[in-house]
Amino acid sequence: MRIQSLRVRLILGAGVWIAVALVLAGIAIGYLFTKNVERSASADLSATMSRLVALIDPDARGVAPVLTGTLPDPRYDTPISGLYWQITDLGSKQTLRSRSLWDHVLKVDAPDEGGRFSTAQGPVGQSLLAFSLTPRFPKAKSERRYQVIVAQDRSILDEAITRFGRELAVALAILGVVLVLAAMLQVQFGLSPFRKLRQDIESIRKGGTSSIDATYPLEVVPVVSEVNALLALQQTSMDFARSRASDLAHGLKTPLAVLGTIAYELEENGDARSAGAIVDLTDEMRDRIDYQLRLVRLRQRTRMHALSASLSSIVPRAIAVLKKTRTGEQLDWVVDVADDLNVDIDANDLIELVGVILENAAQWASTQIGIQARRDALAVELRVSDDGPGIPTAELGSIGRRGRRFDETSPGTGLGLAIACEIVSLNNGTIAFEQSALGGLGVIIRLPVAA
Repeated sequence: MRIQSLRVRLILGAGVWIAVALVLAGIAIGYLFTKNVERSASADLSATMSRLVALIDPDARGVAPVLTGTLPDPRYDTPISGLYWQITDLGSKQTLRSRSLWDHVLKVDAPDEGGRFSTAQGPVGQSLLAFSLTPRFPKAKSERRYQVIVAQDRSILDEAITRFGRELAVALAILGVVLVLAAMLQVQFGLSPFRKLRQDIESIRKGGTSSIDATYPLEVVPVVSEVNALLALQQTSMDFARSRASDLAHGLKTPLAVLGTIAYELEENGDARSAGAIVDLTDEMRDRIDYQLRLVRLRQRTRMHALSASLSSIVPRAIAVLKKTRTGEQLDWVVDVADDLNVDIDANDLIELVGVILENAAQWASTQIGIQARRDALAVELRVSDDGPGIPTAELGSIGRRGRRFDETSPGTGLGLAIACEIVSLNNGTIAFEQSALGGLGVIIRLPVAA
């Protein structure tokens, strides 16, 4: 499974490499410490061997080895202390042992030349590190040869190595935790520009800024530059498209006015049929132009944009405007809109949406219009009902189609509800139509709650 988080990847990678490095360091340090302990023990045995050989009296009478003094370490006189020595006269086979050996005899191979380190069995069966030497003491007509053995219990060395290993493991574990924490802080610090980049992009989504600040590390600057270039290109393309559409629409209005004049002249000359056809065509073209101009003014957005507009304040404002019209002042407006209803839509688009819905209701209502707005977990629902003639149930699915009118005797172009459907669709909402409880048309709009 691939890990998607860059932070987790970096921390896991750092943790793995820190663990590997600490394990290898622990093995290396443990090996060096073991060698150093064994080297120190060997040096101590060699020094003890030198002192012990110096104490041998080769001129002593008798066949048993004789020492002229004692070793200073009291452990050689303590039974089973872990430090032992033994001297054997190779001629008479007589042996002199330290008191620590008690009655045990050390057995090792006698070296021919120089000294030799080997392993021997101790008085209680333990393993000993032994250093043996065969010194020669020449005499007038002969020489005396001895086998001298100095030994140390390996458990003393093993205990020191084991204790050091445990302490080293604890120290490396603490060091590993510190290094992982340091790596986490380093990753946090290193990725902080991306956190700021995310905040800047969030600000663009909410409409706070139009571009990203360029004060970023050198490694992030190319990404920031590309994003800014894409944003600028997108805005330029949108502005160009809007200006071209507006220019085209306004450019067509003059020829349409001329055609209207020609139609009037034809009607004056008695050609009412041709004049009527031209008037119908020019009206249709004006409707289409007005429709496209209103769509151009809508805020184009992607799923990344996050907007906010107050439905609670826009609905009363739209009602106040309609109450000043001839049809609106004669109606009874029943309003039930909750407070703090913020939806994810541009404020201008919401004004346009509420305006066309209420304007359509005011056009068809007889005496009353009902307006309700409530919020649930995911969306804000706006219901607008009128007591007008309504629309047959079979025709409800056709509402909102551009240019579709259900009463040709009434004024209007039929574009209002089409504009409303476009706005709702553009902002990830839904719009539905039904027969209202008041008897006329009911419009149900659901828009996402603002973040």
